[in-house]
Amino acid sequence: MRVLLAPFALLLAAPLTLSQVPVTLRANQAQSDFTWGGTSSLGPIQGNPSNAFELAGVCELGLINLPGITTLSDTQFLSGDLLAVPDLHGKIPNVLSFLPPLATIDVLGLRLSPSSPLAPVAANGTFTTTVTLTALSGTLVVTPLGQAATTTPLAGTVSQPTLATGTLLSSANNLSLNLPVNTSFAFADPATGATGTITVTGTLIATGKLIEAFGFGDGSGTACPCANNSPAAAQSGCLNSTGVGGKLVGSGVASVSADSLLLSGSGMPATSTVLYFQGTLPANNGLGVVVGDGLRTVGGQIVRLATLANSGGASTLPSGAFGAISALGAVPATGGTRYYTAWYRNPDPAFCTAEPYNFTNGVKVVWLP
Repeated sequence: MRVLLAPFALLLAAPLTLSQVPVTLRANQAQSDFTWGGTSSLGPIQGNPSNAFELAGVCELGLINLPGITTLSDTQFLSGDLLAVPDLHGKIPNVLSFLPPLATIDVLGLRLSPSSPLAPVAANGTFTTTVTLTALSGTLVVTPLGQAATTTPLAGTVSQPTLATGTLLSSANNLSLNLPVNTSFAFADPATGATGTITVTGTLIATGKLIEAFGFGDGSGTACPCANNSPAAAQSGCLNSTGVGGKLVGSGVASVSADSLLLSGSGMPATSTVLYFQGTLPANNGLGVVVGDGLRTVGGQIVRLATLANSGGASTLPSGAFGAISALGAVPATGGTRYYTAWYRNPDPAFCTAEPYNFTNGVKVVWLP
């Protein structure tokens, strides 16, 4: 089963506490191995031919950290969009093994969302909570021996709330989740009267970052304005007149109460002027919007943080009289997600467009309280 976990918090999750911050983690499909099986009124359900699947995609957790440090104190599952890959195919064997199965049972296009109450996270990262999976979509297809197939929509089906103990570790700006899952879904096929239970068992492995670059000018999103795409490996903005793209990276601790976030820009013209700014949204869903010689990746409510003079095409923020970034951007004490980029002068009039400026890539920062 491949799992895509995306934001559906308003539909499925408990309300966020004032100091809780949503963070998206991406599942490692190759490591998130699951199996499934079940029982029915017609007999036991077996894989047809296999009962193995994987999870892939993203999950959204709510995090609370201890004041002044990034050690996690509480977490909960807020939402998800879990797609089963491959589709689940099962059969109910005939008591006479040489005969066709009594029925086949297929679950097609299954998408699930996890939710849970808030749970404390121990110093070693372990937590115990009650996880519920809700089907966002999917179709149950039951085909009894010698009869036509019947279909039943699964949207809205809810698993049994199941106690689960996992680990959520925070190291620098990286989060890693390991959550064993063993939960069951009841099903009923009105057309045939067949009823039963499907049980899924496995471990969800997912990782996330509190500070992450995005919106590269490599053509993977919006194309740069004059085919000045940068190499994918550079992870920078669109190329400027120096032959490279402006690059922005974030480092340090993204906690409002213990802010040491550092934004470092490089790859810009040697003595150009650069403006660092913050937004509340990614522009064009993070794909960027063509402006000047490059792509603006930040939108929403814009805050100008600082204007600096590059030296050797590079600069950093905080710098000089400019203090902590959370203070410059008026990030609330409760934290939240903000997006950063740098606009810089590219004064060569013969390069690209008639507009003498360009942008670095963007940096997404999830601020903890």
